[in-house]
Amino acid sequence: MKYFCIAVLSAASALTGCLSSANPHNSVKAASAPTLMIEYGCPTCHVIPGVPGAVGKVGPSLENLAQRSYLAGTLENSPENLIRWIQHPQQIHPGTAMPEMKVTFPDAQTIAAFLQNAHKHGH
Repeated sequence: MKYFCIAVLSAASALTGCLSSANPHNSVKAASAPTLMIEYGCPTCHVIPGVPGAVGKVGPSLENLAQRSYLAGTLENSPENLIRWIQHPQQIHPGTAMPEMKVTFPDAQTIAAFLQNAHKHGH
């Protein structure tokens, strides 16, 4: 019985490790930000260091975004405002050139974290 309990606890521990790596707040998820940005079409309009093919000239370059005081000209640059802007630019500035792309909240969090921390990773 003792060995059975140890085996069950070991299996549970391994499963917990697998489940925690699927957590959307995990750093593995943040590494998927370039893929998410490609899927949402961000490179079509923006230069985004660290995102392959992101050489668009319609919108502003997102290089050094974390160092800016404002987002979209009027929003204080904070993680919360960046997430809101990524998800709903038309609600914030109706008529802006940035379209609503139906970005989910978890995806917006991942993208925002990547953009806010890109300078730390050499992007």
